[in-house]
Amino acid sequence: MNWEQIRNDFPVAKNTVYFQSAGMSPLPNQVLGSIIKAYTKLNQFGDIHFMEDLIETERLRGVLASMINTEADNINILPNNSFAMSLLALSFKETISTPFNIVSMLDEFPSNTVPYEYKGIKMKYVLPNNSRFSVEDIMATVDENTVAVVTSYVQFSTGFRQDLKKLGILLKQKNILFIVNATQGFPLFKLDVKECNIDVMTCSIHKWGFIGHTGTIFYTSPEFREKFASPIAGWLSIDTGKELIHAGKNEPFSMHSSARRYITGTYNLQTLMGLKTAMDYLNNVGFENITLRLVELGDYLINKLNQAQIQIISPVDNVNERSAIISITLGSELNSRVVSFLETKNIFTSIRSGVIRIAFNIFNNFEDIDKLVDVLSEYKKTN
Repeated sequence: MNWEQIRNDFPVAKNTVYFQSAGMSPLPNQVLGSIIKAYTKLNQFGDIHFMEDLIETERLRGVLASMINTEADNINILPNNSFAMSLLALSFKETISTPFNIVSMLDEFPSNTVPYEYKGIKMKYVLPNNSRFSVEDIMATVDENTVAVVTSYVQFSTGFRQDLKKLGILLKQKNILFIVNATQGFPLFKLDVKECNIDVMTCSIHKWGFIGHTGTIFYTSPEFREKFASPIAGWLSIDTGKELIHAGKNEPFSMHSSARRYITGTYNLQTLMGLKTAMDYLNNVGFENITLRLVELGDYLINKLNQAQIQIISPVDNVNERSAIISITLGSELNSRVVSFLETKNIFTSIRSGVIRIAFNIFNNFEDIDKLVDVLSEYKKTN
């Protein structure tokens, strides 16, 4: 791969040394062009092309489905991860009459946990061991009342990547629902919902999807939808056959059996056009190439940090547990000041859970990492 050519697709790489993709990835030129084209069409023709744009989003669902080894009928786009988890929490409360609990990880981003706690669902949290959440510790936490395990594919503050396949097999054996927030892993790291026995997957695509705030991919298995009814509905949730609109009042209607049941109403089709372009872009680069590049950059960063004697917080010994996030510390009392100092040098990282989060991407190169570690070393020597 010509990674410098890829780098040229991202003007952010010329303007900054950007290690904040775990907050939001920048747009490549191709995606920006697609969004401008979509809004230009809206500007010049109004909603004359609404139906063809709606059909184009159906193609998008097919693209997304193929990337996680499922069918388009199992894919939908929701506003954000909190909305998705709230929908699940409501569904569990309405459907399950006996006492139950949900197991999750103590380090989860709050959108994974707040919706359940808000509805009074008992939560059991697995404690980290050196920033890892082992499958064994998770399975030791579930009990006879556990209805689901909710975990991130990649933990947002440390970059620890979970073994979804191993965990999914064990949960399936115990008939426990497997709910995965793939936000910090997908689409740059492979995910197969069938192989991993995932019942529900969410993914806020602005993190690593090169599209900005567009929504959350929401996958549900047919078995999940059969057991748990949607607690919400809108005009697009209804199976109207060939008609677009269900206009009847006080008349019976049926919800879609597919994931369309979660489409409550219209959404921003213009940015979804950009999302399809972003997924096409990544597919063209090739996910095997992307994975190899991220491992290569991660290896280089780890070596440079070790040479500079900077403490790495993330678990990095096992490459299968690594992601595109590596967190470090120069001391809890210094980390925020370090991030601010980096910004004076036009280098952008972030603070998460009190540590410095470095989120590298396919447009980063070795020179970016050299600049980062050189400034970290400079700060360390003078403070």
